Amino acid sequence: MQARAGLFSAFSIFLIAGTVTAVAAEVDASKCTVQEPWQEAFNKGDASAVAALYTSDAVEVAPTGIRVGPAAVKERVDRDIKNGKPDLVIVATKCNIEGAVRWSSGSWKRTSAQGSSEGGFWTVIEVKDGNAWKMQNLTYNLTPPPQK
Repeated sequence: MQARAGLFSAFSIFLIAGTVTAVAAEVDASKCTVQEPWQEAFNKGDASAVAALYTSDAVEVAPTGIRVGPAAVKERVDRDIKNGKPDLVIVATKCNIEGAVRWSSGSWKRTSAQGSSEGGFWTVIEVKDGNAWKMQNLTYNLTPPPQK
């Protein structure tokens, strides 16, 4: 019986410690600001500034395919800038930091070239590059409009 009680106590301590660690990594979404320079550069029509936010080996997973590297991202962003209005709004809702890795997620919306509203959700993983954070992976979707 004592062995069970000891095992239960050890498991409980492990469970509580794991929970505390997970909670400690979550921070205020305002600490993950990748969306601010991304949104600003996009709305100014500066695809090069958007691409500069990515690592050299970055991967972007989008509704239109997978891209690797800043040059491929720049090409996609150039196309998106031409196919919509400069009114992109990106909102971060969750942020976690663990050492030199930061990940966040949220929502986005903008007006399409046809004048309709479009948007979806995103998740980004960033790594420290000197004093700056660089995007290593961006995944986003395009949420279909509600059915009529």
